[in-house]
Amino acid sequence: MRFIVADWGTTRFRGYLIENETILDQVSSDEGVSALRKGQHRDVFLRQCGPWLNAEPDAPVLLVGMVGSREGWVEAPYAACPAGPSEIARALAPVDLENGRKGYIIPGLFCEPAPGAVDVMRGEETLVLGAGIENGLICSAGTHPKWIEMRNGRIERFATYMTGEMYALLREHSMIGRPATEPEDPRGFDLGLDAAQRNSGDNRVGLLHLLFSARASVVSGRMNSNLLAPYLSGLLTGDEINGALSQFGRPSSVTILAAPERAELYIHALRRHGIKAETKDMQHALIAGLARIVREHAIG
Repeated sequence: MRFIVADWGTTRFRGYLIENETILDQVSSDEGVSALRKGQHRDVFLRQCGPWLNAEPDAPVLLVGMVGSREGWVEAPYAACPAGPSEIARALAPVDLENGRKGYIIPGLFCEPAPGAVDVMRGEETLVLGAGIENGLICSAGTHPKWIEMRNGRIERFATYMTGEMYALLREHSMIGRPATEPEDPRGFDLGLDAAQRNSGDNRVGLLHLLFSARASVVSGRMNSNLLAPYLSGLLTGDEINGALSQFGRPSSVTILAAPERAELYIHALRRHGIKAETKDMQHALIAGLARIVREHAIG
């Protein structure tokens, strides 16, 4: 079975022509959701994927990612957790293409991981469904890392952390990161992990204090300035992992969905907790997850 996919994020558009779980052709551009105004999405999609639509008149069309957000083509209401391929397929949001043909936006997920807390995702749910994990904990480690609990092949619940965005804010727009210099010394990452590990249990002094303490350590001469940026990354990553393990328990292994460089940092950090980590290819996971959703719902 062939189908057409638009993986449409905030900054990038990626289109794929897929047969089963094999990519036959692909296109990409910088026409992400943030670069478009209302009413422009259909034209972008037809320009990028029109040849496939013409050549494959019966191929289902799926759109995944921020294209279903308020800033996207159509706002697709979130499906509620727990959810697997069948629940997500039932919540697909249609959009008009050309000549009466429809595409379908994958809705994303909503959950309440803890009392008084709510969370959402768009796009990661498809990656997770293609990762091949029936039961276990998955970390999708991007700008906003998400920790996702799988149970019987369905997404039971998840929690999002602001790690990547917070690092960027501290590094580029805060007095905390201003003293940092290059070339960076990667040993700072382990120093940050050490601080996060100490900041737990009865010894907890709080992340906000430790962030300011990082600046104080540099300006007082207790830390070299080229350690600061990796230190902040390690501190935030370690605090994220502390929170995830507190919320989801301490598994024997975690599956990481991330770019290779970032995945290695998580593997290293989890090893300090005695937890093994394995990585999955993100593109393959996305395609496999999309194929599962297509098989669950007759779309075309």
